[in-house]
Amino acid sequence: MSFYEQVDALLDRIAPILAGQPLEMQGAVVSDLAALWIAGHRVCGDRAEGDRTREELLELHAEHVRELVAMYVGDADG
Repeated sequence: MSFYEQVDALLDRIAPILAGQPLEMQGAVVSDLAALWIAGHRVCGDRAEGDRTREELLELHAEHVRELVAMYVGDADG
């Protein structure tokens, strides 16, 4: 199974848990998961480098989310 197939399979398991919950709650859960994921990226012995790594990861993550939003909105409007 490819990486993207694994991602889709995991998303298929998670989506029903969030489905039907208020949008605010969905956003809070997704934000908390993203924060835990980003905070887990540490550089042992170098806090400043860890901070830079997390900031870069956050920027890349935000860019990827924007691309996915455009794709999903395009599908919905298309």
